[in-house]
Amino acid sequence: MTLIAGRPDGISVPEIVDALAVPRSNAVRIVNTLLEYGLIKRGNGRRLVPTQNFHDLCMPDRYGHLRQKYRTALAYIAGELNELVLLGLQEGQGIIHIDYIESDHQIRVAPAPVTRHDLRRNAIGKLALSRRTDLVEEIDDPAFVNELMRIRRTGVAWNREETTPGMIAMACPGFSNRPTEPIIAVAWPTVRFSEEAARTALETIDQARKRFAGRRGSAKT
Repeated sequence: MTLIAGRPDGISVPEIVDALAVPRSNAVRIVNTLLEYGLIKRGNGRRLVPTQNFHDLCMPDRYGHLRQKYRTALAYIAGELNELVLLGLQEGQGIIHIDYIESDHQIRVAPAPVTRHDLRRNAIGKLALSRRTDLVEEIDDPAFVNELMRIRRTGVAWNREETTPGMIAMACPGFSNRPTEPIIAVAWPTVRFSEEAARTALETIDQARKRFAGRRGSAKT
């Protein structure tokens, strides 16, 4: 990334190979990963240049623009469901919560905003894995791979008390299903969960996506 960011006019794969003295196959694999994450793109003449995503990651509050983008949608979902609503994103080999809105129930699920969550057990993590075919190929658990394939087909991932007893969480894509786009999740204590509540949550998230995609949200709660 330092090499690419230092070339305002872009750089080609052969130039990367020469500059870093690495095998071409290694350079291509790294370039494809950076393209998948949306950190670089192909510019004029297919030369590689950094994207706004890369510049955002260099900022002190690198997820502030995503919180602003999604805040109105989260507020709408939380207002309709009165349950914990989360906004999560894959960061390396884990998931972080970059924003959330709590319910006002006496019994409620508590968010963990500074915790890095397991990709394989967290609902948001499972959805993130399902859209990363390069990471799925490294998993040797057939049952889990089948679960990820089902998530890819349906666009819905579940965590049924796999990380926290008494908590069920459901995750769906945000405004797009790109690997760099946040994921929306709703979490219930098991005493308030039902399949009807899950269907209502799915409908509400779908309404929020249609209603607020492309808008800039408010940073205020």
